[in-house]
Amino acid sequence: MSTTLDHRADRDPFAATRRWPRRARAVGTTLAVAAGAVWVVTSPRGDVPLPGPDATPEEVVVAYAEAISARDFATANAISPSDDHDRFSWPGSIDIEQLRETRGTPTRPWVFFDADFSGDATMQDGLWGYVLERGEDGRWQIVDAGVI
Repeated sequence: MSTTLDHRADRDPFAATRRWPRRARAVGTTLAVAAGAVWVVTSPRGDVPLPGPDATPEEVVVAYAEAISARDFATANAISPSDDHDRFSWPGSIDIEQLRETRGTPTRPWVFFDADFSGDATMQDGLWGYVLERGEDGRWQIVDAGVI
């Protein structure tokens, strides 16, 4: 017999099957690390208190921006019920650089502000406004938004 055949005879016939559990563990570990990273990245970063019925429309707008930026979607969705943010939403963040004037009526104010949006290319930085109305619980809620 040739040395090549002798070499094959010395080879462990189960070596390939023993490598499989190591590969499976490596794949499992990689998937677990990736899932953990997604969990951390999508986690809320803060808890923003929901403004009460006595809050001004301007305070509600600031709280909404803080809630979006902190990924506190329970507060953000309560302030803007038409939003449907959940753990895997990625709305970016809103930095209110300056509150401007509030127009509209006492029951439907429009709060203007200069905004810097990060993480969402669909949002244009600059002068924005949110229209608010009282909800059934007496709290101000955002019912419309727009860029000026």
